[in-house]
Amino acid sequence: MQFQMKQTIQSILLLACVATAMLLGTGCPVGLEYPLGDVGKEKIDKRLLGTWVVQTADAEMKKLTVTKKDDHTYRVQVLERGEMYAMETDWFDAWVTKFEGQTFVIGKPDDENDQKFYHYHYAIEGGKLVTHDMSLLVGGMDAVTSQEALQKEVAASMGKPEFLSSRLEYVKQ
Repeated sequence: MQFQMKQTIQSILLLACVATAMLLGTGCPVGLEYPLGDVGKEKIDKRLLGTWVVQTADAEMKKLTVTKKDDHTYRVQVLERGEMYAMETDWFDAWVTKFEGQTFVIGKPDDENDQKFYHYHYAIEGGKLVTHDMSLLVGGMDAVTSQEALQKEVAASMGKPEFLSSRLEYVKQ
């Protein structure tokens, strides 16, 4: 019963997040059963290490710190949550993956009840960490039934101008 209630609450939060994204032009991370790439395959990007802050009022994660767990894995802690932050935990393991010439970070929360992978596109521009939510614009989340299906969906979505939504710029502290 408690699990069912938690799933209902998470579904409501997801719907609220999607509605907000549509109304305000802000996005929500894509939480999926599969990672876009093989986690732990790519070496970490050392430029991501440090504490990052965003000034955008509607950001889900306003302040976070990224540390090296090992040569292929980050440890991420959310230090300051935004109003729309809906996760149960502030701790994630994360990995970098490259796909179709773009670089993504994949995070997996420590919360044992949430074993999904959350995907963000990122780039370092002029010393700023620029992130975008990854939108699935062709078949949507329903099309993602495997890692291969996710890769096909992302490849098809990349050609659409809305693919990288919700640009956020973080500065290093």
